[in-house]
Amino acid sequence: MEFKVIFKDTFLADLEQIVRSIAAHDPSAARRFGAHVIRTGESLAFFPERFPRVRQRRQIRRFMVGKYFKVFYRVQAESNAVEILRCWDGRRGMNPRLQ
Repeated sequence: MEFKVIFKDTFLADLEQIVRSIAAHDPSAARRFGAHVIRTGESLAFFPERFPRVRQRRQIRRFMVGKYFKVFYRVQAESNAVEILRCWDGRRGMNPRLQ
């Protein structure tokens, strides 16, 4: 069964900020990073439970991009949807507020 992938505004704003930060040093790397994050998010349409749950918020899952970047998402099984919630640079400290 294929799930619908929904990129929330909070995620898009986070990703834009991170890509702009990377682009200041290497525009090509920024494009590759952004495309990789989007492709991985879109791949959650198939088998969205493949990544681990967040220990403190069991309904939230996350996948890593590289060593530092975390993408948080929620599977809505009843509506066959995956909501991509936030993209976070782990070097910035605490995880973002998840809804």
